[in-house]
Amino acid sequence: MTSPPVLVVVRTRDPHRQAEALRAALGLMLRGSRVEVAIEVAVAVAIDVATEASGDVDAALATPLARRAADTLRSFGHPVGALSGDALAAALARAGRVEVWT
Repeated sequence: MTSPPVLVVVRTRDPHRQAEALRAALGLMLRGSRVEVAIEVAVAVAIDVATEASGDVDAALATPLARRAADTLRSFGHPVGALSGDALAAALARAGRVEVWT
């Protein structure tokens, strides 16, 4: 049986904290954990209003470092996306542990 994922919830608008959260998710992955990253939709929209219309979570990532970390996580099969409502509730239900970055 596979262990449940660690959910990393990114709620911060600060670009440096956002990049740090994604780097932390990379660190969890490197130590062998399954990881899911949820970028809170309100934060994503506040960073880039076009994100809501386009659904492009990368537009919500405030720095190149955050975008590279997200790309790396995805390349290893770990989901990174803007979540809210039922999708966020489902991710929380799947998670064995949760990290919230504010």
